[in-house]
Amino acid sequence: MELCDMLFKDLINAEAWFARYRLPAWRAVVAVLSLAWLGNSLLADVSITQLANEGVMITDGKTRILIDAMVVEPYSVYGGLSEEALMQFEQRSGPFSEIDLMLVSHRHHDHNQPEFACRFIQESGQTELVSSSQVLGLMREKCRQFMTTSDRVTEVSPRYGEPHIIELDNARITIFPLSHGSGKYARLENYGHLIEIGGMTVLHIGDAAMDPADFITAGLDQIEVDVALIPFWYFQPGPGGSLLGGILNAPHKIAVHIPPGEMEEVKAHVRASFPLVTILEKPLDLTSFTATDQQ
Repeated sequence: MELCDMLFKDLINAEAWFARYRLPAWRAVVAVLSLAWLGNSLLADVSITQLANEGVMITDGKTRILIDAMVVEPYSVYGGLSEEALMQFEQRSGPFSEIDLMLVSHRHHDHNQPEFACRFIQESGQTELVSSSQVLGLMREKCRQFMTTSDRVTEVSPRYGEPHIIELDNARITIFPLSHGSGKYARLENYGHLIEIGGMTVLHIGDAAMDPADFITAGLDQIEVDVALIPFWYFQPGPGGSLLGGILNAPHKIAVHIPPGEMEEVKAHVRASFPLVTILEKPLDLTSFTATDQQ
């Protein structure tokens, strides 16, 4: 009965996405029927490993996905990898091993460092890289031949109402635009990522502007999210509050992108005002969730 309830919820969510994006409704039905056929085998612990800033590795024990993970050196006030994490990066071990998919929200160096991203993707024989023209353009400056010839590199240009969907064996990823802001940020391509894995839905928003209207335009008001990775400034007094109480009000929230020099101050504020929010303080810190917890 619990599985049936979960599948019904998934059907509602799927129909909402497909209705909003005007895609064939039968795809939503097929997706949910596939869940029913596979049954509880799709329910697994979903682990999220903190890397640097908003960098994470998400896995259900089978599929392994990196988002904004190619930040190795400190940049501005933001940290890079610890010594232990750097060793694992160099050895392609730990959270950097056997990666199926590498995603990047936007081109800023506190989210992707092209030189290190080039090294990683070239030395990781199975990893697929999917991102925007702006991200891939900066990487071409560091490894042009690979970036222009490899079939493991895909440039995507999702639009509002036209997301890009990636189907893996055990996961589905929806890539969609979220505004980085106005003025000098208006032309910057910032992508949100919705990761459906292990019976759960994980949301990564990059450096999305704190604009509820933009989140609604992206369709996120129609989606139930289990785990939301949210930049720490959303938890400060200001416009982030309305999103935290509405669209981003996931059962599990993780505050990310915290400068190391501000960690203690941010922790104190978040724990006082949002005691249920998780903070992964340093690279390689890990937290896990189980889909049955959401039933």
